[in-house]
Amino acid sequence: MKRIALALFVLMTLTPIRAQLAPLHVEGPYFKNDAGETVILHGFAQTYSPWFNERGTKWNNYDVNACLKYNKGIIDRILNAGWKMTFVRQHMDPYWSNTPGVSTTGENDIHAFDFERFKKYLDELFVPMAEYAVSKGLYVVMRPPGVCPENICLDDNYHHYLLKVWNHVAQHPKLKDNGAVMFELANEPVRIVNADGSPAGDKEMTEYMQAIVDTIRGHCNNILLIPGLGWQQQYTGFVKYPIKGDNIGYAVHCYPGWYNSGVEDDVDVSYREFKRGWDSMITPIAMQAPIVVTEMDWAPKKYESSWGKATTGVAGSKGFGANFIRIADETCNVSWLLFTDGNLLASYDDNLEDGNTFLTDPEACPRPCYRQYQYYSTQEYKDLINSEGYGYTKEEEPLFSLKEEWFNPSIWEKGNYDETTGALTTGQYGFGGWQYPMGADLSEWKYLVVELQKEQSRWASFRLFDVNNYWEKPAAYDFGSSTRIVIDLHNMKDENGKSIDPSHIYIAGFWTLGGSPIYIKNVFLSNDGEQPAGLSQPWSNEKAQPVYNLQGVRMGMSDKMDCLSPGIYIINGKKIVKWNKTKRM
Repeated sequence: MKRIALALFVLMTLTPIRAQLAPLHVEGPYFKNDAGETVILHGFAQTYSPWFNERGTKWNNYDVNACLKYNKGIIDRILNAGWKMTFVRQHMDPYWSNTPGVSTTGENDIHAFDFERFKKYLDELFVPMAEYAVSKGLYVVMRPPGVCPENICLDDNYHHYLLKVWNHVAQHPKLKDNGAVMFELANEPVRIVNADGSPAGDKEMTEYMQAIVDTIRGHCNNILLIPGLGWQQQYTGFVKYPIKGDNIGYAVHCYPGWYNSGVEDDVDVSYREFKRGWDSMITPIAMQAPIVVTEMDWAPKKYESSWGKATTGVAGSKGFGANFIRIADETCNVSWLLFTDGNLLASYDDNLEDGNTFLTDPEACPRPCYRQYQYYSTQEYKDLINSEGYGYTKEEEPLFSLKEEWFNPSIWEKGNYDETTGALTTGQYGFGGWQYPMGADLSEWKYLVVELQKEQSRWASFRLFDVNNYWEKPAAYDFGSSTRIVIDLHNMKDENGKSIDPSHIYIAGFWTLGGSPIYIKNVFLSNDGEQPAGLSQPWSNEKAQPVYNLQGVRMGMSDKMDCLSPGIYIINGKKIVKWNKTKRM
């Protein structure tokens, strides 16, 4: 009997976390359950250290039981307050894995890391918290201890640290192959460098993360969330250099002032500018894989209760919060959380009238998010995200669209643009136009024609950059007294005579002195210098046509669509969604 009891005990302790949660997997750009339903998650975050649990007033001195009691209680209180949460991001805080008494310079300093302590508290604290969350109906995103140093490098000490942490976590019997638990591979990498300290790039970032993915895949197939550079803002590099493997998503951070959303502390956040920044940095990868925003919040600065300082505002108009929610929903596959302290969320009471406190002010994040989460929990919302045709439905504009939504008057210095009149007023020595994060391929055309409505007086010029850096030298064409420029795309040179490559144009537009407007008439690609050409041709199934991605990069020909990855493409001005088979929208 003792042997049977011992065997049952061992079996129970090694049983993976399952509860009643349906396991998730990645299918195209979505999280799916085994029934094939799309799942979009909404939640909150927990950090397991005394300081982040009400500033050390609730427990200390490595008291595992007190930490468990407090944080389980927070989950209970949040759910009892009526929050319709579906996931929690759990930080395996370095408070537990650092050697006590060894001073560090911050959470990015790993010299005090003790692997044996990490293993001990993974078993005693982090896994039990994950188990508890799942038992309460919450999916779990586990984050490694600490944050990335300012510079990371392939095969550096921090890389080996992450590899060691995830190699152990991925083998844990209660975590491995668990459809309720995801792994966020690192927190807020800033930039990547080569071994000699020189700047590295997107290729090296993919290699850095791929090594971690491959290590984990040696043990399990959990969903992995890949962080981007720039404090988790930069993701187009993963489109150019994809992470290989199944069950891959991306972990994004979003705060006021990021993604062209204005300036933190400034309520003047424009939906159009915010959406343009998001589409530039996030949408390309969101078309290929699910996104989880693992840090985001906002509130007026006076409350000192949020990381982000901004207002809710009105969706489509001014304000950060309402526009973030709208943009996340419009992207169609963005899960997100509220990074506000759990004890504050647990104290929320939706029955209280609007007021001037963090928890009652509609311009702070708790109230609008609480009510938005209510909607996300409805059958109506679940039916919507699983309805036929749900997804990207917006037609893409030509590469040089003059609609306000696509034209950015503030690439350098704050400018203004009026679509109805064509008036562009840049800031002083400012620049307005178009940005193509993946590089737009113009090499199929002979000319770019740029027309003004009338003669300008602001020393205006049209400029094209074949590197993704506004401070590099472009091909520049002054208008002078002319209202029309015809640019030979295959003979572009910068001021030093260096050729500009039309196959990857990253920035194009108008430079002016600023102060008063120039009036744009038209910008179009042409093969004879007179008539627009290219993507304006009608659809034809009878002849193979060039296939472009949404950034204008040529990907192949329409008769070879089977060779392309699932995603959204442009063929003759029409948006084509490729799932398992080509489908025209």
